[in-house]
Amino acid sequence: MATARFRLLQLSGGTVTWRLLATNNRDLGRGSEAYPSKQACWEAVRELQRGAAELAAVLIRTGPSSWSWRIEAGPGTVAVASRHYQRRIQATQAAAVALELIPAAELSGLDPRALHPRAELGKAS
Repeated sequence: MATARFRLLQLSGGTVTWRLLATNNRDLGRGSEAYPSKQACWEAVRELQRGAAELAAVLIRTGPSSWSWRIEAGPGTVAVASRHYQRRIQATQAAAVALELIPAAELSGLDPRALHPRAELGKAS
């Protein structure tokens, strides 16, 4: 059975971030920070999973007919949507799926592909 997973991404400049992949391999969300090493990124993901019960999704209107979401832990943003949604309900549902998958998602390996600069640091494209 397929499971959701966190996949590490090597960014241009050598830093590392993560993305959350659904069971169908679809990119749901990305970390909002870049880390200096793979180990530091893994530790941030584990901390995110340990504190999953305290996470909250926030919906964001990004345009006249465009919505997104971010996940907050305390005062800071820890994850952002990987894409924009045409309807608020779609963004709401996607954020709920991400929150549901975070606690049990597996930790996967490093994806050596560098991201386009606009996609770095969890910015939705």
